Amino acid sequence: MRGHRRGILAGVAVLVASVGMGVPASAAPPAQGTHTDGGGTSRFQVTLVTGHQVEAVRDVSGRWSVGLAPSGPATQYSTFSKQRGKTTDVYLVPRAAAALVQAGVVDRELFNVTGLVRQQFDDKHTKTVPLLVEYGQGVAAAALEGAKVERAMPTLGFTAVAEDKANAGRFWASIARNGSALSGGPKKVWLNARFTANLDQSVPQIGAPTAWQAGHTGKGVTVAVLDTGYDTGHPDLAGKVTQSKDFSGKGNVQDGHGHGTHVASTVAGSGAASGGKYKGVAPDASLAVGKVLDDGGSGSLDDILAGMEWASGEAKAKVVNLSLGSYPTDGTDPASQVVNTLTARDGTLFVIAAGNYGSDEAVSSPAAADSALAVGSITKGNELSEFSSRGPRVIDGAVKPEIAAPGSDIVAARAKDTNLGGNVDENYARLSGTSMATPHTAGAAALLAQQHPDWQAAKLKAALVGTAAAVGDNGVNAVGGGRVDLVRATTQAVRAEQATVNSYLRWPSTAVDQRKVTYTNDSSTPVTLKLDLALRDKTGAVAPAKLAKLSAATVTVPAKGKADVTLTLTPRAGTPGVYSGLLSATTADNAVKVRTPVAVQDESERYDLTINLKDRTGAATTQGHFSAINLDTGAWAFGTPGDKLRLPPGTYAVGGDIETPRAGQLPSHTLFTNQAFKLGKANKSVTFEAKEGKRVAISVDQPEARGGVWTSRFQYKVKTTAYPYTESWGFDPRFNEVYAFSARGVTSAGFGYADNLRLEQPELELFGEGSQSFETVAFWLRGSATPVLDERLPVVHGGAGTPEDLAKIDARGKFVVLELSGDLTYEEAYERIAAVKQAGGKFVGLLAVESAALLALDDDEEPLAALPTVQLYEEPGKRFAAAAKAGGLTARFITRNSSKHRYELSYPAEGKVPATLVRQEKTANLAAVRMAYYEGTEAEPPISSAWVEALGTEIGTQWGLPTVAKAERTEYYTPGKWRLTVGSWWGIAGEGQERLTLERGKSYRVEWGASVLAPAFPGVTTNELGNDHPWVWRQYELLDVTVPFFTDPSGHARGADTWNGSDTGTTTLYRDGKLVGTQNSPGRGVFVAPIDDSTYRLTTDVTRDQPWWPTSTKITADWTFKLPQSRNTAAPLLTVGYRPQVSLANTTPGSGEFTFPVTVTRQDAAPTITTLTVDISYDDGTTWTPTRLTRDGASWKATVTHPPTGFASLRAKATDTTGNTVDQTVIRAYQIR
Repeated sequence: MRGHRRGILAGVAVLVASVGMGVPASAAPPAQGTHTDGGGTSRFQVTLVTGHQVEAVRDVSGRWSVGLAPSGPATQYSTFSKQRGKTTDVYLVPRAAAALVQAGVVDRELFNVTGLVRQQFDDKHTKTVPLLVEYGQGVAAAALEGAKVERAMPTLGFTAVAEDKANAGRFWASIARNGSALSGGPKKVWLNARFTANLDQSVPQIGAPTAWQAGHTGKGVTVAVLDTGYDTGHPDLAGKVTQSKDFSGKGNVQDGHGHGTHVASTVAGSGAASGGKYKGVAPDASLAVGKVLDDGGSGSLDDILAGMEWASGEAKAKVVNLSLGSYPTDGTDPASQVVNTLTARDGTLFVIAAGNYGSDEAVSSPAAADSALAVGSITKGNELSEFSSRGPRVIDGAVKPEIAAPGSDIVAARAKDTNLGGNVDENYARLSGTSMATPHTAGAAALLAQQHPDWQAAKLKAALVGTAAAVGDNGVNAVGGGRVDLVRATTQAVRAEQATVNSYLRWPSTAVDQRKVTYTNDSSTPVTLKLDLALRDKTGAVAPAKLAKLSAATVTVPAKGKADVTLTLTPRAGTPGVYSGLLSATTADNAVKVRTPVAVQDESERYDLTINLKDRTGAATTQGHFSAINLDTGAWAFGTPGDKLRLPPGTYAVGGDIETPRAGQLPSHTLFTNQAFKLGKANKSVTFEAKEGKRVAISVDQPEARGGVWTSRFQYKVKTTAYPYTESWGFDPRFNEVYAFSARGVTSAGFGYADNLRLEQPELELFGEGSQSFETVAFWLRGSATPVLDERLPVVHGGAGTPEDLAKIDARGKFVVLELSGDLTYEEAYERIAAVKQAGGKFVGLLAVESAALLALDDDEEPLAALPTVQLYEEPGKRFAAAAKAGGLTARFITRNSSKHRYELSYPAEGKVPATLVRQEKTANLAAVRMAYYEGTEAEPPISSAWVEALGTEIGTQWGLPTVAKAERTEYYTPGKWRLTVGSWWGIAGEGQERLTLERGKSYRVEWGASVLAPAFPGVTTNELGNDHPWVWRQYELLDVTVPFFTDPSGHARGADTWNGSDTGTTTLYRDGKLVGTQNSPGRGVFVAPIDDSTYRLTTDVTRDQPWWPTSTKITADWTFKLPQSRNTAAPLLTVGYRPQVSLANTTPGSGEFTFPVTVTRQDAAPTITTLTVDISYDDGTTWTPTRLTRDGASWKATVTHPPTGFASLRAKATDTTGNTVDQTVIRAYQIR
């Protein structure tokens, strides 16, 4: 049963929180109306650095849910999510890693599950976890178990390694032995993340032509462009590139993407292909091009670090342009650290795109570095670009970005054979992004470097920022000092030596912070400057008067000299918070202007909250965890018993889990919450006692349905976000004893509690029979065959499975228990299993309680273990092994591929945890849904999830689990509004969904995946903003196309697989017979569609040539239509649907006449059809035969004559009274046998 092993879910804790941020960095904003692929749900498996597997599900609206993958072992998690504009990042941190993450020695991004999927670090795309290990400069990298060195960078203090997912647990065990510190030498382990790529009017806008006239053209200055390479044959770059190097692995620097060519020509392009019209900012500068991003526009962090070191060192670049980025940071990430290191070592100025999140506190790495010159984007109309990331820097509130430049609709060189953006002609393209603003600034820095060859990074940065021009009323958080002004930068003799002033006033210190600003006057006459400091908070409120004081109102800077001004910053001067603004220094005639951005964070008061826990015996315990969520701000902190959390006063939800050991069993779990805890202006210690918990016990009157998944959920409403914070625990109904309680007397309207259960027959049951009979916890080992069995075997203890151990026992025909050391790899475990087989053993049980290495990662096509093998688990496993040692034990094991029963039960409550948590359901009182599953195989049944509307959201058990293949069964649900999804494992073929309002005692029927799967447009789809709209529609003047190719006759829409790559195809639009564009994506595209009377032709196709997909293997559709002349309107697309009477295996009878219904629908309205033809083929479309069509009211019946066996393909053409047409083909529409 490869692909859907289900381990037990014992005590899985999940905390989900949402924090508003922005949109993805370093990429122009997506077009309005874009949405997820084809209306289907996608499912992914992700192996974390710890070795745990996580299931991530992306639904039709682009929303994500994550949880412990069914193949994973029992463990506890704390997770949270961050919403960045249209993107929500969901993090899942195993409890075993929480202390290391909290201590800052393991990168939190290693647990950003959705981020890992977006970067294609999921298990389908890679067998390794890419890591960057920080050792410190000059420290030799130590060998790490389970990881291979990919690139060593000792001078930078980093080593890139690839962690083998199959042995991830071994790697983790080797570095995580010391609680909150790492073992084996590393200072910190980071994700080796993938970074992504972030003129005629814009160059004059920053004053470059005036600087050229003064002789400042960048001559003699080397600017490094680290990007996707460059078009080596482009006229604008001929003779410009004096050095180049590939870091992407391509083997050359030719730009197959287009971004790098555009950026390089903006810096120093000659404009030769445009007669000089699109000349770069520094046309005489030399370029050193490092290809650090691949032809898809992304690159690994270590590639970028290596490129940075080359550019600053070997290439001796004075300025380095980085039009790329990742996620917002506080400037302590590896890329930012390296920027600071190289700047200090070589004096190189790194000019870096701020990012395109379009929101506050969203400046991405490496622009977040202290030494970086972070660049925001403005329009040619001198307004802030809507996509430009704004500051301040996260955590410390420092000034970011420091400057802005034109980045909207920038025309520059287009690489050959690329279609990155709006193509102007074969030589030029129009792009937008902070990526485009950055080379304007880098070119400006090159002109200054030519003018002042002795200046290094700090002076270049300060001069550009200090002479920047205002951008309307945009403040420091948007544009820093303002827009690049090369006229002033190259002519003004007075400058500040500091580019910015930043201060963090930490509570409870009352000491003032004094910051010096030094003004330098290079002219031959003294200059008197009037000083003005204006600081405001993010709402525009003026800073407290006592917060910031200047030492003088004016300052006179002597000729060829310097003068200092002191800025005194006083904590606790008023309302705490982040304040920013400009320190302006101007002469009386405004001839001299120096603008210094200033940011001050006056930290709010903080106090210690200590949480202590007692287990159910009343004893103090360290076995548990807690979280504290600020219900006003959404800030979240995690702790274990005895930890002190430093928190501001406020109202918190404090909740968690207390474990109580049970001999020979899994520990009990007591879930506790004070959902409205008040932290005042004093340190506080609170104790939660498990004995206050009430037993949670839920059962049904079907005794076979005793396995499955159980989740308990706390949910908290936070004032500042629309998304609730949720803490969830996952359990196995057979083995876990659970209690729950709210603090006495506490009720909160924003609190929700729920128990959700999916009850079914267990996939694997293992009993020990002897002097005492008991059930033990076990799950299939990765790589084991999973036969369907019901038998008994005598049990023997085989020690560690060494030859010496096995020689002491008679293993023939027996269940052999092995106890293995915690650092054993899979390969070594397989060798021990093979030895048991050679000794005559029949079945193996492995006990490796301390091993994180033997986690159930299952992606193997063939069994790797020589015998069927289960992994025994924790205390129950120790009990089973001890009984095996004692002798006289018999193993009874029952295994299944699927369950005859399914119960979906949900019990929500609001305000507090209910006093009574014991429920016994009668099947007759539930809603009965007869489910027919037409897809899958016995080894790979369809996967289903269920969610019910409750607590203002949708809740469920959070995990997709196997159903039954090619079969029917009755499933039972508690009443409510349910959303059901069904699809293939890990969503490779997408998932359809059904919404049902279910009532107690009533019966329903739903069919999933019956033939024929064909294009249709049922209902509406939902974009990433959560807005409903038609599948194919014009929004303003863009036609947004999504075709759900694989829609079943019941209306369950599924599109092509664009995430996992199992489908191929194209989508093309014509307007009045002329090509508008083609996109290499099946059923997906966005095209220009003006509001006029044009006739459109849309063609699309998909091919799914996969062994697990027998029907609808190729689909084509060709539509002609006119769009209503309005901005937001559905395209009147016709589709032809078929509903043959098929078996549950999606087959029809052969050798005779066969009749099936045919319908024609239209996306926007019921059509009146004037012509319809349907042809059938039994040779995959080589030859076609017309069917006999007869009208049957609003539909038709098609009659055909079947051969004995084979596949039937269907081709249809239809026209309606308004002239819309469709020509649609489905190859292998259904099977005949």
